[in-house]
Amino acid sequence: MILKNSGVILLIMLAPLCWGLQAQADPPPGYYSSASGLTGESLRVALHQIIDDHQRIPYTSSATDTWDVLGISEEDPSNPSNLITVYRNTSVPWSAQNTTNGWNREHTWPSSFGYTNDNGCNYPYSDLHQLRAASPSYNSARGNRPYDWCVSANCESFPASGTAFSNLSSGFGSTGSWEAWVDRRGDVARNILYMDTRYEGGNHSPTGCAEPDLRVTNNRNLIVSNTNQNQSVAYMGILSVLLEWHLEDPVSLQEQNRNDVIFGFQGNRNPFIDHPEFVCQIWSCPVTDTIPPAVPLGLVAVAGDCQSVLNWSDNTESDFSSYTIYRSLAPAGPFGALATTALSAFTDTVVDGGTTYYYQVTATDFSGNQSAAGTSASATPTVGTGCGGPPPDPGSINLVISELMPNPQASSDATGEGFEIFNRGSASVDLSGWTVKDNDSDLHVINSPGGLVIAPLQFLVLARSGDFTVNGGIIPDYVYGSLILANSVDEVVLLDPQGVEHTRVNYTSGTFPFAAGLSCEISDLLSVNPGDPTVWVAAQQVFGTGDLGSPGNEGSATLPPPPSTNDFLRGDPNQDGTVDISDPILTLDFLFGSTSALPCPDAGDSNDDGGVDISDAIFLLQYLFEGSVTIPEPTSAPGPDPTADGLGC
Repeated sequence: MILKNSGVILLIMLAPLCWGLQAQADPPPGYYSSASGLTGESLRVALHQIIDDHQRIPYTSSATDTWDVLGISEEDPSNPSNLITVYRNTSVPWSAQNTTNGWNREHTWPSSFGYTNDNGCNYPYSDLHQLRAASPSYNSARGNRPYDWCVSANCESFPASGTAFSNLSSGFGSTGSWEAWVDRRGDVARNILYMDTRYEGGNHSPTGCAEPDLRVTNNRNLIVSNTNQNQSVAYMGILSVLLEWHLEDPVSLQEQNRNDVIFGFQGNRNPFIDHPEFVCQIWSCPVTDTIPPAVPLGLVAVAGDCQSVLNWSDNTESDFSSYTIYRSLAPAGPFGALATTALSAFTDTVVDGGTTYYYQVTATDFSGNQSAAGTSASATPTVGTGCGGPPPDPGSINLVISELMPNPQASSDATGEGFEIFNRGSASVDLSGWTVKDNDSDLHVINSPGGLVIAPLQFLVLARSGDFTVNGGIIPDYVYGSLILANSVDEVVLLDPQGVEHTRVNYTSGTFPFAAGLSCEISDLLSVNPGDPTVWVAAQQVFGTGDLGSPGNEGSATLPPPPSTNDFLRGDPNQDGTVDISDPILTLDFLFGSTSALPCPDAGDSNDDGGVDISDAIFLLQYLFEGSVTIPEPTSAPGPDPTADGLGC
């Protein structure tokens, strides 16, 4: 489904997606794990690396653009057809775009302070974490004034509708001030601090687009307007005021919902909404609160299969921000920071089965004050697949979708779309008669009269066009029809002729790292959950006529090794997978006839005495016709020789 600017219809179409995102209200598990335990500049750099290189939503487009997403992120809860403007606080129809009594788009970090609308590379310009719906007259009144207290005797008032509060304005440009009304001060502060953290200069890794280095400052002399080009370093302010506003106006449910919506489209989050305490851990906040929150009580750790499940009592203090979970391998520590969460529960899945882990939890408030740790609890996860147990048996048929190209740029969607399948099982599979489909009406039954066989550890490329001169340079193994890969949200499902589902990928443009001309590919071909977006990465290789992708090869993943050449089935010297009369005949022919070498001497050593001789042929005949002997391992399946000898395979 490609979204269009279609007013109320668009909002109705997107409502289920919006509701699903709002229900999340917390970042995905592990999203901030690389920032755990850090402070100061180290924390800011770690957060930059987490939220960097997001998916750009076009500023204005016939497809999904910033008008569309703002219609969801700023939605009026009492009227889904309307949205709320940031400064004027009016509810206006989403369709009333660029109208006097409607709304337009406000850059909380003014574009004149550091960046321009450079079309396909306008990452800061179209960044939805800083864009807000605004009344056109209030947007114009704010202009590019920095955020600051209005202390002039001539402050102009701009009331916030339905409240007793007003926005205040004085001066012009970088020497002026815009004081947001009380319930939006923290919002715009966290918008600006996000921009400081997100944009560090350099380039957007997937696209190569140059990005500015944006910095928040108290020095107005550094805030310089330049509307012609991106600046290598640019400033906005006023930092001390924004920090004060952040503390004065805590994160609201509306902000959390907005963060979730934008994450669903851009694929990155505003960390200062998820973790308000990060602000004061990076910058020096005004000292308004030095009292830490209460120590978390009631910690319980329950062991599970490859996991420890933690629960503790809720903190009900009004300035509570988040919990930090610590872990140790010894009762007395040392304990290291493991994760942060706003919930009074956490599941630790990065464990070794059979190992005892000790946990502690602290609480942090909005001012960055951290409590002491509560009482420790321990758990010993049970052994299972992925944490000390045997690896999963891939079975004879195990196929995964390993690459997606929903939005080609070197060619049209009608010719350049395609996807890739990888066979990580042990058997060759003929896909003729299999079905590829989505959750809607798209469906294609593979019809290949000569067979469409994918061997173990091989890739198969399926595309909408077989003409490499128009499809961007793809050389497909099969051309399909009646299946379209949407640029926003879609599914790819693979069913066998009996209708059994073997693999699927449910992707969205906000969670999977693809873009125009950029495919995404699985980074772990043996992943237990190949549909998990966290195991997918943006392609790095250029193919065909310029798009990025790796159709037909492993790309960013590591190709699994083939079965060891030392694995064999004892008593099966001809390696046909079965111990039968042909095996002692081959052994005798090797000893007395024309066969000069055995394909696998170790398999010919049927009695495992370290050599191949007449006793092995006799041993096999006794096994086959008398049942008087038992063949030593490996017998149930090919495997290595458990006894050392000079033979090989």
